[in-house]
Amino acid sequence: MAATWEEILKLSQQFQSAQFAQASQRLSERNCIEIVAKLISEKQLEVVHTLDGKEYITPAQISREIRDELHVRGGRVNIVDLQQVINVDLLHIESRANDIVKSDRTIQLVLGQLIDEHYLDQVAEETNDKLQETGQVKISDLCKTYDLPGDFLKQAFSSRLGKIIHGEIDQDNRGVIFTEAFVTRHRARIRGLFSAITRPTAVINLITRHGFQEQLLYSVLEELVNSGRLRGTVVGGRQDKAVFVPDIYARTQSSWVDSFFKQNGYLEFDALLRLGIPDPVNYIKKRYKSLQLLFLKTSCVGQEIMDQVEASVDEAINSGTWVDIVPLLPSSLSIEDASMLLQQVMRSFTKQPSTLVFSDTMVVSEKFINNCAELFNDLMHQKAEKEMKSNPVHLISEEDLKQSFLIENASSSKKDKKDERRKKANEGSGSVRGGGGGNAREFKIKKTKKKGRKDADSDEESQTTSTNRSKHLEICFMSQEEIEDVLRKHIRDCPEELILEIADHLVRPLTKSYQEVLRSVFMSSASNSSGASRKKTIKDLQEEVSSLYNNVRLFEKGAKHFTDETQTNITKHMLKTVCTDITNLIFNFLAADVMMAAEDYTVITSEMRKKILSALQEEMRGPLTKLHISLNGKSLEEFVSALDAATEACDIMVKKGDKKKERQILFQHRQALVEQLKVTEDPALVLHLTSVLLFQFSTHCMLHAPGRCVPQIITFLSTKIPEDQHSSLVKYQGLVVKQLISQNKKIGQGDDDSLDNKLEAEESTEAIRKELQELTTSIKDLVLRPRKSSVTEE
Repeated sequence: MAATWEEILKLSQQFQSAQFAQASQRLSERNCIEIVAKLISEKQLEVVHTLDGKEYITPAQISREIRDELHVRGGRVNIVDLQQVINVDLLHIESRANDIVKSDRTIQLVLGQLIDEHYLDQVAEETNDKLQETGQVKISDLCKTYDLPGDFLKQAFSSRLGKIIHGEIDQDNRGVIFTEAFVTRHRARIRGLFSAITRPTAVINLITRHGFQEQLLYSVLEELVNSGRLRGTVVGGRQDKAVFVPDIYARTQSSWVDSFFKQNGYLEFDALLRLGIPDPVNYIKKRYKSLQLLFLKTSCVGQEIMDQVEASVDEAINSGTWVDIVPLLPSSLSIEDASMLLQQVMRSFTKQPSTLVFSDTMVVSEKFINNCAELFNDLMHQKAEKEMKSNPVHLISEEDLKQSFLIENASSSKKDKKDERRKKANEGSGSVRGGGGGNAREFKIKKTKKKGRKDADSDEESQTTSTNRSKHLEICFMSQEEIEDVLRKHIRDCPEELILEIADHLVRPLTKSYQEVLRSVFMSSASNSSGASRKKTIKDLQEEVSSLYNNVRLFEKGAKHFTDETQTNITKHMLKTVCTDITNLIFNFLAADVMMAAEDYTVITSEMRKKILSALQEEMRGPLTKLHISLNGKSLEEFVSALDAATEACDIMVKKGDKKKERQILFQHRQALVEQLKVTEDPALVLHLTSVLLFQFSTHCMLHAPGRCVPQIITFLSTKIPEDQHSSLVKYQGLVVKQLISQNKKIGQGDDDSLDNKLEAEESTEAIRKELQELTTSIKDLVLRPRKSSVTEE
């Protein structure tokens, strides 16, 4: 022991002598820095540079200084502030702060701040002082005061309740701390206030007026109600619509509701709202769970009213009458309520005879509707007979034609082809078109005018079809107003509204029935037609087709005198006129067998022919389709070939003319043109007729050419007639062209044209008109006076 002490003293003396001894060698600052850097790199020394680089500091010293600063500042310090005090990089401070928090549970890092338990105790003491003063403290207010998160404060205060903080946290609203005295005081206020209430009162109004804490009030109120201290109920839950209803009021309210429902059998939602019941539907469902109630838009009704309505509807159905349920219901029920009630009642009549509901509240039996319809039977037959005498032209639907075609195919094996065409009839609805005659029939076709047609004749055909379509009216037995007048005369004690509904309902059925009556009358009259009349009709058709066919052949000879281009124009014109007439004659005759004939065959269009084709027999459809297609071609030979095949398929005999017959046709054609020339004064028509007649005189051939081919005809006549006659024609042609040009200019003149220009144009037109008038007689005389011999004949 003594030896040890001696060694200590010896070491102490050596250390003291070393301190006071003067150094024989000194290290420079640079050498010291290099030595420290070397030690740091070899991890033999752990130090941190200060921000100014003049000092080194160990991590342990940083930790000690952080703790010292935390203690000096009362237990709460910001890490950013520590950087300025310790004078090292923030990264090192954060690292040491995290190490301190991990090693010491009494220190916490919150939002970049170190907080110890001492500071939290101090906050809890301040909070407790405020709590005892006010009775309640909100965590949200403390968050603003101390700049700390709410969850952190709740956690810190939870462990100090009953120790430092003498209060408790509201379980329903954990953001409030209150004292027992505060709760007791509020409970007493709530108990006294709600004990004095005698009528339904909105809870939110009481909270606003008396300054209650909302969640605390609901908790205390539920506790008092459940314990029986307050007699009443809270309706609406913990919401703004919550209402406290005292038992005394609820008993009076329930008594009134029960009494009213027992006496009247219904409850009105508005009445319950006026009584203070905020949710009438749920109130009724809870109170009358065992009853079968029907909830409507504004009210609910009991089984008694439903039984009463059901009995009235059943009586109306069985007796074949009608009933309006509105008078049977309370006046407070709306029309919408009555409609909903009637829909529910009608579900029980699904197996009963069919009924109709008008105006949402009127039930009308099918028998009553049929009786109303029978009132028109006599009127229907009378009108049908009258209509057949004046307008025997019928139009039927395409569906009826398809049905007729199926019936025809089914019976074709038993009947001869001619007999079928003679006897086929059709069933279905149709309509009457004025202006008909005989036994002709027509099919209504919706035709859309096609664009882009280059030929003028096609445009004329399209316009004709459009005009016919606009004139066509659907068959109508009576207008709705006329039906209403008839119903008013025969039906007594029926409201005007029901008469209007029944009339509107009967318009279509009566129209359909009238069409059937009209068809039966027509078929009856058609069946009475004799076979001789049919033969006469076929004979007339054959003669007319033969006449037009021979005209086509003679016109074709005349066209061959011209060049190919002119021949093409003449051929197209013939296909659009004479050839189309022949085709329409045949189609219209066959269409009569399927009730699709037109009164005038010239109005039949391409679309109408397609419809007729779809209704004909298969053996006729092929040849007639080729005939229809040939009209759009450029060859008369193709048309004639198709015509021969079509007439053979349809058993129509075409008589081809001989020399004698051709001379007769030439003479009749010339006489017809001459008569037309005598009466016309139109210069353009005079020029056209004169040119055609001179061509026939010169070539002994008929010509059927459009107006645009007149110049070619006059050019052809230059070698066939004397030069003076040809010069007159050329001069007259020039004047006609000038007149047409001036007329077009006059039509195109606008209001901006000057008065002088208008006067000049009118003078020029008048001069041309006078000159044409002077020459017209001489041009006519070229044909009407005794004909001179032509150049060819000489």
